[in-house]
Amino acid sequence: MQNFFIFDLFISGGPVMIPIAFCSVFALAILIERIRFYKRNAYNGPAFMKRVKAAIVSKHYLEAMKICREENTPLSNIIAAGIDNLDLEKDDLLDVMRQEALIQVKKYDRHLAKLSTISTISPLLGLTGTVTGMITAFKVISTIGIGDPTALAGGISEALYTTAAGLMVGIPTMVAHNWCEAKSTEFIEQVEIYSLDLANTVNTMEVKVEKLAA
Repeated sequence: MQNFFIFDLFISGGPVMIPIAFCSVFALAILIERIRFYKRNAYNGPAFMKRVKAAIVSKHYLEAMKICREENTPLSNIIAAGIDNLDLEKDDLLDVMRQEALIQVKKYDRHLAKLSTISTISPLLGLTGTVTGMITAFKVISTIGIGDPTALAGGISEALYTTAAGLMVGIPTMVAHNWCEAKSTEFIEQVEIYSLDLANTVNTMEVKVEKLAA
């Protein structure tokens, strides 16, 4: 019964409901893909870096690289790029990791522009349906007057349904976009913290070696 009710609402909303429905399905598909991505790359920065730093301090560089490859996350790929270039100066080492970070951040920013677009155009599509519904209602008034409220119901319901549908799609999509954007920002902060941590660790080791040599 509920399915028929939803179908009736869709039909009553008029043709503008078609792009709104498409936006809702597209946004849901993107959100599911993003959730799966975040689950695959769950936050475990401190534990991961502890293992990597322990291997580097012990000069087990192949073991450190193996840890990164087994982890196989955007963060581990950035740290792996740093381990590949441990012979560089601190600033150069940071530059290498930041260059890799530009590639990895794109994985977090994927589809964010689409979510932003959907959250913007869905209410506008709803407003478009409102305008077309009111036009239909005024056409009825100009034809038969206001003596028959039933004749006006089609245009008015079209106006209200599309407005509600546009907001129902746009608002959750905006929330989803902001949540995904926060995840991306969090990742960028992690990259800065752990890249600097690795560079400082290597720099400290070099200083110790120089002191021992002196």
